[in-house]
Amino acid sequence: MSFNEYMHIRNRYRTNPPDFKQLAEKHPALKSFLIEKNNGGVTFDFRDPNAVRALTIAAAKEDFNLNLELSLDRLIPRIPQKLNYLHWIEDLIDRKIDAIGIDIGCGCSCIHALLTIRLNPQWKMFVSEIDPFNYRMAMKNVEQNGLQDQIHVILMNSSALFDGLIDRTKYYDFLMCNPPFFSDTSECQGLTNTRKFDRPSANSINTAANIESIYDQGGEVEFVKRMINESRLYSTNVRIFTSQLGKKSSLKQIQNYLQDICHIDTEFCQGNTMRWAIAWTFDETYHFPEQCHSREALKALKKSKRKEMNRTPISIQFEPKYSFNFIKNYLEKHLFNELNLKWTSLSSYAWIFDAYENLWSHQRHRRRHQNDEQPPSKRLKTDNDQTNKLCSIQARLDEHEGVCSLYLLFVDGTNADSANQIGQYIKNQFPKYCQSCTNTSTLE
Repeated sequence: MSFNEYMHIRNRYRTNPPDFKQLAEKHPALKSFLIEKNNGGVTFDFRDPNAVRALTIAAAKEDFNLNLELSLDRLIPRIPQKLNYLHWIEDLIDRKIDAIGIDIGCGCSCIHALLTIRLNPQWKMFVSEIDPFNYRMAMKNVEQNGLQDQIHVILMNSSALFDGLIDRTKYYDFLMCNPPFFSDTSECQGLTNTRKFDRPSANSINTAANIESIYDQGGEVEFVKRMINESRLYSTNVRIFTSQLGKKSSLKQIQNYLQDICHIDTEFCQGNTMRWAIAWTFDETYHFPEQCHSREALKALKKSKRKEMNRTPISIQFEPKYSFNFIKNYLEKHLFNELNLKWTSLSSYAWIFDAYENLWSHQRHRRRHQNDEQPPSKRLKTDNDQTNKLCSIQARLDEHEGVCSLYLLFVDGTNADSANQIGQYIKNQFPKYCQSCTNTSTLE
C-alpha cells in the first residue's frame, strides 16, 4: 500500500508528487529513463541506479536550487523521505529560527545539511563523515552551493562518534543520524533477513557502499545504542539526540534501551516505504510535542494486513519434461514481452513485474473484435485506459525433485485478481508455446 498520505504535513511532495514528464522537459538527462505507458502517461524505474541518481539531481535543482554530484557506488538519497526527517526535527525544536544542528555520517551528498539550510537559511550544521571519498564529495557539494559558511564538514575516524565533533564549550539544538542498517554483507544482500515472500520487494535500488550500510558490530541497533552511550557524555551540549531506524524490529529494542531516558518515536512514510525515528533528551525542562509521535500509517498498515491475512501466492506446476531453464526462458523472452510487462530480476529465480494494461484477459473476444468498428458502448472494455498501475506481481520459479513450480503473488495495483488471471493465462498459453518450439532440445 502507498503511504504518501501519511507523509509529514509540510512535506512538499505529500500532495504534489514529481511530474516526471514535466521535470524531464526542464532536465533532459531524465528523458532516457522515462517509461511510456499506453495511456500516454509516463512512469519511472526506481530500480535503475542511473535513473534514481538523475531524478535526485533534477529534483534537488528544481525544487531546492541545489547543485548535486552523486556517485553510483554510494548511497543516493531519496529527497521526499529526507524531508520527513527534517520537518520532524523542526517540530521537535519548535521551528527555531537560528538552530545549530549535527549530522552523523553525511554521505557523499551531504543532503541532510543542504536541505536543512535551504529550508532554514539561518541555521548552521556540523556534519561528520568517516569515508574519505564521501568527505571529498560532501565538501564539493557544499562548496558548489556556496554554503561553506553554514555547513562544516568534518572528517572523522570510526573510533568515536561524537568525540572531535561536538565542542564541549558549545550548545547544539539537535543531532541527527541515518545509521548503517545491516550487521553484515549477507544481511545487506537479503540472504539472512526475515523478509517473507508475501511482503513486497523493495521498489528501489540500494547503491550504498558497505561503509554506509553495514555496521559489523550489530547493525543499526548496536550503532544507535553506541550513540545513546556516548550521548550521556554530552547531555548538556546537545538538547535533542535523534536517529532514524530502517527496521521496525529495531524500534522496540531501542525503546527498551532508553527506558530510563526521556524519549519519543515516530514513523516516516513515502511511497511503499516506512522508516522510524527516535529522539531522546537529558534536558528535564524539555517536553516532547505530542504531535511528534505518530502511528497513523502503522495503524492503516495493520488494518490492511487484516484484510489480506488469507492472501497466498498462486502456484502453477509444470510437467517434469520442462526444465528450469526452458521455463525461465519462456518467462523472460516470451511472456514478459507478450504481456508488455515492465520487469526486473530479483535473483536468478525471482522477478517482480508491473503491468499498466490488461493483455491477458478475454483473448478470444479480443481477437474477434480486433478490427471491430462497433460503437464504443459495444466494444470490449479493457484496462488500457487505467492511469494507475494495474498490478505489481512477484514471481518465483522453484524446482523440487525435477518438477518446476511458478509462484505469483499480487503486491499492489488496481487489479487485485491479476496474479490469478495471469496464472490462468500461463496455463492456457504455455502448451501452445511448447508446440511452437519445434526443436525438442529446447525443452532441456
